[in-house]
Amino acid sequence: MKMEATDIRSFAKKFDPQTYHFDREAGEASLFGGLCASGSHVAAVMMKLVSDQLAREEIPLIGRGQVSWLEWYRPAFEGDHLSAHMTITDRSRSENETDHGLIECDIAVHNQEQKKVMALSTELMIESKRPEDD
Repeated sequence: MKMEATDIRSFAKKFDPQTYHFDREAGEASLFGGLCASGSHVAAVMMKLVSDQLAREEIPLIGRGQVSWLEWYRPAFEGDHLSAHMTITDRSRSENETDHGLIECDIAVHNQEQKKVMALSTELMIESKRPEDD
């Protein structure tokens, strides 16, 4: 997903109004060296990318349980193309809840140069398949 300057500015003005997120000159003068997206914006883009991937694989996402850890490694600048890769590390089904299960996964977000921008470990709640669905 391409990080557009207008989207970076819009998100920042609404949710993370640090000048280096919406003013190009302030971004260039900052330690980041350019107009860069808020970490929260990058996390939102990651969620969109992961949700789309799960939908393509017909895995119905219900919501997120918890985030065990999250780290930002480098800024996402205007013009960057972000991609997300998810590795499922565990699956579980509640004995009491038959309509959903949990998957634990590690997710990494990279830019177009394959440099890691953000990574996290999270638990996602997904709809359980019913036996007749198999």
